[in-house]
Amino acid sequence: MNAPRTLAAADHAWLRMDSPENLVVIHLAFVFAAEQTLAAVRHRLHTQLARYHQFTHRVQRGWLRAHWVADAAFSIDRHLGELHLPPGSGSKELKDWMSGEACKPLADDRPLWLATLVHGVDGRSAVVMRVHHGLADGVSLMDLISGMTEIADGAPLVTPAHASPREDLNAGVLLRRAPSVLADALQMLFMRRDRPSRIKGRPGRHKSVAWSDALSLEATRDMAHRHGATVNDVMLAVIAGALRHHLQAQGQTRIAAPVRTVIPMNMRPRGDAHLLGNQFGLVGLELPVHVAEPLQRLHAVRDGMNALKRGFQGQLALALVRLAGLLPLRLQQAVLGIFSRRCSVIVTNVIGPAEARSVAGVRLDELMLCVPQGMTVGVGVSIISYDGMLRIGFLVDNKLMPDSAAAAASIRGCFEQLRRAACALPAAPNVPTSDPFWSSAMGEISAP
Repeated sequence: MNAPRTLAAADHAWLRMDSPENLVVIHLAFVFAAEQTLAAVRHRLHTQLARYHQFTHRVQRGWLRAHWVADAAFSIDRHLGELHLPPGSGSKELKDWMSGEACKPLADDRPLWLATLVHGVDGRSAVVMRVHHGLADGVSLMDLISGMTEIADGAPLVTPAHASPREDLNAGVLLRRAPSVLADALQMLFMRRDRPSRIKGRPGRHKSVAWSDALSLEATRDMAHRHGATVNDVMLAVIAGALRHHLQAQGQTRIAAPVRTVIPMNMRPRGDAHLLGNQFGLVGLELPVHVAEPLQRLHAVRDGMNALKRGFQGQLALALVRLAGLLPLRLQQAVLGIFSRRCSVIVTNVIGPAEARSVAGVRLDELMLCVPQGMTVGVGVSIISYDGMLRIGFLVDNKLMPDSAAAAASIRGCFEQLRRAACALPAAPNVPTSDPFWSSAMGEISAP
């Protein structure tokens, strides 16, 4: 039997962020165009996941460190189930079922993941996976998904967007860019708490899952190029509009301040996406929910993101997470509270396959990743691209966001409202035509 191996510090930190009120579990949904068979799903999971110790080893926890220990009883069948929804069920019933599962912890006596083949989703099947964040981040999970699927019949191979490389925070950078690094460190240390709002508070145990209809990636790129922004900027502006509508619907008629969101930033070197684990930092953005005009929201997001890209918050945050993973749990909670106490939302961005994919000849219609929050943050929003389309997903605390389905339904209206405003003006001159996403962690959309 293989000797136990120690969890990386960042993975250990994410492993220990679980609480009964806030499980740090990523939820993936693959909705197929037709019925899928359990045998095909089992074969793909076994073929792809058996290669990674994170999916075949259980975690042995210790006071300061944790270790991967081979699970002598490992079998795909201990992690794969099958569910038949009642006749007449559809996407709503799938999301309702996922919402009920989101509050259930993963069993510690086996590797920290589960998969369920769900039948009866408008006559189709879906695979829902729950993966603890201690195993992997969104970049590596998307690479894993590409390995579990093949290009659908008739679909051309498309080179996906990718994250721009980030400058390592090594000794040379520290000496050369010391004032900038110090300024970012002080800003993180003395960041004020987020202002009170209906979505800020102590999470409860009940969660809900929802996601929007598909939005055109091409139309989003056009909006971005017209205003010197990125796809990610546009989607953040749409999310700001949806959160504004949600706050107003919950009775917060006066919205006088932005909401701080934490955005994971991919720090993984190019070519390392196949390696599991967590390699991302966190940056804080003031999301302009207090701004009524959609185009002004886009410009505010664009300017805020451009400032963050020039700094070192992401690199410093990754170093902080790695440090926290080496400390006793109470010290970890105090260190990482710098972010959790001072923000209300986490928004993660995920680059999925750029072309249509399939499993055993059955085409994949929808791909969704729902991001967990951890600690005291109760609202998680994800942006995911797949086959030329974008979707926005919600995994939220019911106390803090009691109607995530309405928030997801409002995304289309916010998108069209921004599109009308953005396209009423001529395109900005000298805007680059390439627009990779700006990358983030549990999911990621890359950086210009």
